[in-house]
Amino acid sequence: MGLLSDPEYGSVKWVKILNRIHRPLCLLCYVAALVWFGMLGNREFNNETYFSENALLPGLVTNEFNGEQTAKQFHNELLWELEYKYNDSDEMPVPWLVAKMSQLHLEVYTHNFTLNYPLGQGQVYTGTNVYGILRAPRTSSLEALVITAPYRPLSSHQKSTTAGIALMLAFAQFARPQKYWAKDIIFLITEHEQLGMQAWLEAYHGLHSGTETLYTSFGSFWKPGTSGLDFSKFWPGFDWGSEHKKCLNPGKLKGRSGSIQAAINLEFHVPKIKYIEVKVEGLNGQLPNLDLANLVHKLCVKSGIHHSYKNSYSWIKRHNVDEWTNNLWTMLGMISTQLSGVPNGNHGLFHRFGIEAVTLEGRDADDPAGAPPRINALNSANFYRLGVALESVMRSLNNLLERFHQSYFFYLLAASNRFISIGQYMPCLCLLCVALLIKALALWVSLQQESEEETEEKEKKAKTEKESHSESERDKSEEESSSTLIKSKKNKSDTDKVSRHQKSKEVKQKNIDSSYLSLVNIGTNYLLVHLLGYAVMNSPLLFSQIGAKYYDQPSEVSVYYGLIAISILLTIITPFLPRLLRKGPITNEELIFVNILVLIELATLCLTVGMHNFPLGLVIASLYTPLALVSGVIIKGGGIGSTINVFLRRMFCLVLHPLCALSIGMILYSRVLFPEEKFLSMVGRGRDAAMQATMFAIVDSMIYGNWLFNVATAILLPTWMIFWQILCNKVAAPVN
Repeated sequence: MGLLSDPEYGSVKWVKILNRIHRPLCLLCYVAALVWFGMLGNREFNNETYFSENALLPGLVTNEFNGEQTAKQFHNELLWELEYKYNDSDEMPVPWLVAKMSQLHLEVYTHNFTLNYPLGQGQVYTGTNVYGILRAPRTSSLEALVITAPYRPLSSHQKSTTAGIALMLAFAQFARPQKYWAKDIIFLITEHEQLGMQAWLEAYHGLHSGTETLYTSFGSFWKPGTSGLDFSKFWPGFDWGSEHKKCLNPGKLKGRSGSIQAAINLEFHVPKIKYIEVKVEGLNGQLPNLDLANLVHKLCVKSGIHHSYKNSYSWIKRHNVDEWTNNLWTMLGMISTQLSGVPNGNHGLFHRFGIEAVTLEGRDADDPAGAPPRINALNSANFYRLGVALESVMRSLNNLLERFHQSYFFYLLAASNRFISIGQYMPCLCLLCVALLIKALALWVSLQQESEEETEEKEKKAKTEKESHSESERDKSEEESSSTLIKSKKNKSDTDKVSRHQKSKEVKQKNIDSSYLSLVNIGTNYLLVHLLGYAVMNSPLLFSQIGAKYYDQPSEVSVYYGLIAISILLTIITPFLPRLLRKGPITNEELIFVNILVLIELATLCLTVGMHNFPLGLVIASLYTPLALVSGVIIKGGGIGSTINVFLRRMFCLVLHPLCALSIGMILYSRVLFPEEKFLSMVGRGRDAAMQATMFAIVDSMIYGNWLFNVATAILLPTWMIFWQILCNKVAAPVN
């Protein structure tokens, strides 16, 4: 800043160079970021996985699992129970599960929870979890491991998990008489998928219904029911008093163990599978420690089970080009999963409690989620192999002396045995942010140069006036011969100097006041735009109630079209916001200063989000960096070519509105999945997909703490509105 504050900085060589090359330099940074990301798929730019935690000792024990027949028996009994007693019901067979766990001499408990659907009209859902605790004979329940499986009824559109539950019970029977366990083992079966897991974890860690935390809040600074903010007085038809603490009531646990070190989630639908898909993505893009993922892959190999990640098969030898392509698609698949922040299994809810967890999903050769490679060596894995792999994983976790901490928590997987660390992938995001900061610096330099030129022009004008005035005084003094006239002239000149000095003070004060007023206008506009984004973040509850009361529409329709309506309204009124506190037109300097601020804010947003959820930060930067580079202050009177250029830039900005970009993306994705459909049918399918995606993001924000919707509305939307203001306001050309 000292260099930028130097009054002679305009003559510095790097400043002149920056003014000439900042546009191609920004474009070069953008292209280099994309090229860097593409190069990460090459073997030379990623690393082979390895173990950092030596205490795991993977695969160094003799496997003793012999519960294959027991698992088959449990599986047949569970199928019979579901077909004959729960065929027409979605309820979980709680009595059967409690009875089986009790027969295995586990400490069996049930856990009841309740969900008041946040955007429903009084809709209440209840559920029950069943869990049993195997106490470790070598310790006093200070630490625990969790084996969990979700319950899915026969009518579910997803694959059944009966085989996973049967394998869990068989492993519990095998592990019960063993004396080497140093940690308790909790066998958990959850109802309603992730909702039951969220309730169990909150109850286990003491987050009761009245506890307000970062993850159980609405993502709002205003809490409904706060005294002085009860809007039901003004609008009695709406229920404004329902607090979020009544949204998910996790209940209380009757029994618990110690601190949970790790968790394994089982999703097996049949006794025989072709391969195991290992899932690692969690809530808000959080990942487990890389050692746990490596442990699972290594022990699957030792147990003779084929394994994959994003349908990437590391045991097949490929040419370099094929391997590069496969690694790149694996990375893109991981990014697409992390982007939404939604966990792809029950394991993803453990991460925010500092618990490392993964999901093991069994897949067949004709699984719609991804076809295995066409090789003859892909043999099926039965209950015995799955049990041996589960035993090996649990015994390695049993060896842990402390929590996972040595390996990576931030990484990308290029294959099941290749990874990219944070130090290798962050330059992609940094280059995109550097492009934004370079443009901000160039605008700052140009702004300072304009002010310096204006100052120099004023000084030259004042100097010229002073010289002409002194020459006239000399002429008059030569013509006058009387000393009395000379004295009177001197007195007059002194009086003129005093008056000019006073006038210059007044002009300076006026300039200070006008500059202060412009800064106030800029700050007020900036604050108002972000307050509007904050209001949009808290608007779904209002839209849901309006749609249900006046139009008899479901919540997803009401919220989606309500967001469309408020987006159109903001698009119309946003360009007029900078003029609210102004008497005169907007100046070129003010809009340049606003452009600098929004570029810095966008770069900060991408970096802060990318440090926690790299795919989300990378996608935001990739989409909005071009908008930031093409946006700029528009000067009046540019001609027909300038008018077309401005129109194209405005259309590009409208396409990148967060809700518009989501809808267009869903329509294009529908076209890829259903190419045979007509255009109108494709648009309708994409609209429905965007509607559901918006609703899921809002509900996940309220129940689980997914902050994708909050970031999109409270930060990204205000940034877009400021770019829209810059493109929609024309200013007069600066006076040279």
